[in-house]
Formats: sequence, structure tokens, C-alpha cells
Amino acid sequence: MVEYKNFLTTEENGIFWAKLNRTGKMNAFNQEVAEDLNKIVMYVKNNPSIKVFVIGTTSNDYFSAGADVEWFMKINGPEAVDVSYQVHQVFGNLERLSIPVIAAVKGLCLTAGLELIMCCDMIYAAENAKFGQIECRFGITPGGGGTQRLTRLVGPLKAKELIYLGRIIGADEANKIGLVNAVFELEDFDTKINKICRKIILNSSEAIRECKFLIQQATYINETGFQREEIVFGKRFASGEPNERLSFMVAQQKREKRKKERAKKKNEAA
Repeated sequence: MVEYKNFLTTEENGIFWAKLNRTGKMNAFNQEVAEDLNKIVMYVKNNPSIKVFVIGTTSNDYFSAGADVEWFMKINGPEAVDVSYQVHQVFGNLERLSIPVIAAVKGLCLTAGLELIMCCDMIYAAENAKFGQIECRFGITPGGGGTQRLTRLVGPLKAKELIYLGRIIGADEANKIGLVNAVFELEDFDTKINKICRKIILNSSEAIRECKFLIQQATYINETGFQREEIVFGKRFASGEPNERLSFMVAQQKREKRKKERAKKKNEAA
């Protein structure tokens, strides 16, 4: 099996797992992660032995912290339009897979991570999962379909609340508003997901394929909405505000890190 830099993959009895594995960066998205994901999606698409595709994480603490801040701070306005377009293409390829795709979320799942799982057919959360579309905190708009898919899943009122306030919600609230299908204990989370996959495989693959197509027709997918998201995403980066806000956040994190290091040395000296 092909190895990927940012994912660990396994395939057994028709179930294909791709687990985000960019541990040093809390599975944050960048160009390489998107390219790896697209290669995996193409592999799954062209492999008829795969009946269910699961996207998960190797960490119990985070699914994805969102977009890589260092990557974002290098992006200008015109580049941001291209970045949003490319992410839409990758996520669109995932969404259009004809087989069931399941998101298995443990820990933190923010911005691009949340946009990724909303392309899946079903979303299951561990009890420690947390979700947020928090781009507005940094002067950015969602650029991977967040304004479109979140609205479809939870409705416009709740989508506006989550995006405008930049709220991070827990697994139980996510379940209550219809963002996830169910919440499971962390201890046997992957086992529960595999049981669900095996139940799906028992049913007719062709019937499920047809149902997936018909259900997608019912969601009224609007390409214009995604195209407009790309334009606005670029406009925000061109304004310079995202870089200012992200730079402030990075500087704040460095100050906190130095503070903790000084406190640690002080305790060790004592």
C-alpha cells in the first residue's frame, strides 16, 4: 500500500481508514495535507474492493486544529483565491465518492478540519470532540466550504451563530444540533466505528450508491456559493487583516510558551 506523509492508511475487509498523522502540527492543514488527501480519495475511487471509507486521526486529542497558521501567514489575496479553489476541488472529490464516507472525530476539530468532515456522509464524535468554524476571530472567512455545508447541516440560524461568534462547541451540543450522528466513549471509539462500517457492508452496495446520489440531489448543492466563498476568502487576505490577527496570535502563543518555560525552570531550581 502507498504511504502518505500526513496520513496513516489501513485496508481490511472492505473498510479503508485514512488517519490524519501530522502530529507535530496537530494535523493542521496545508498544501501537502490537501494533496495527500486528494491522492487517497483517488485511490479509494479507483479501488472497487473498498466499500466504506473512514477518515480519522492517530491522536486522541485532536482531529485537526484547522489550517496551518504559518502557511496562511504567507498567503496573499490572489493566492488565497487559488487556495480556496483547490481545497474546494479536493473536498468536492471526497464528497462525490459513490461509497459511504465516515468521519471519526476525536478531540479538537476546527476550521478546515470541520470543513473536511462535513463532506462526509456520516460524522461520529468521541466524547472529547470539539468543533468550531472560528475563522472570523482572525479576520478570515471559511474557505473550504464552511459557509455552505455548515448551513445545510445545522440550518442558517445555528450556522450564523457558530461562525459569527467563533464558538467552539462540545460533542453533546454538536449532536443536539445535528452536526454529528452520535457520540461514543473515547475508549472504544474506533471499534464502534468499525461495527458501523460492517453493518453498512452487509447491505447492498449498489442500493447505497444510488441512495447517496439521490440524497445529494436533495441538498440542492449550489456551485455559485462555493465560487463566491473563494472570492471573499481572497478579498479577506488582500485586506491584510488576517495577517495582523494571526501575527498577534502567534506572538501571544510565544509569550505564553516563554512564560511556562520560565515557571518550569523556577520550579526546578526550587
